Amino acid sequence: MQSCSDAKNNVANLRGAIKPLPSQVFDIIEHFLLNVQHGHLILMIQDGFVVKIDKIEKFMISAKSREGSFLIKEKTKKKHPMQMKILSDLQSIRYGQLVIHVNNGQVGQIEKTEKRRIDELEGLYGDGI
Repeated sequence: MQSCSDAKNNVANLRGAIKPLPSQVFDIIEHFLLNVQHGHLILMIQDGFVVKIDKIEKFMISAKSREGSFLIKEKTKKKHPMQMKILSDLQSIRYGQLVIHVNNGQVGQIEKTEKRRIDELEGLYGDGI
């Protein structure tokens, strides 16, 4: 039988490990970065796993945009320059969200909101706070 301290050490080791992202998450991020002109992508993370993705794509109607097409149909094989930075930021979050803002086809801002769970705190009588 494991002692209480061994169990806590195992949990701490699991929490510190970087988990690989599923290929679906990679595909969604890559498609968003390469094809969206205006919008943002919100990735919600719990226990180090992406549990929800919100994609908001905006179409700006202007004199310049009326001449071209809004939809990009070709699939490129290149990687976006910010892709590795975004993936490393995403893997470093245990609880929280990552918001990617795109304007004119360029990443304008990345917001990383991380929440921390405090497991070590106990109340006066051993109950959690």
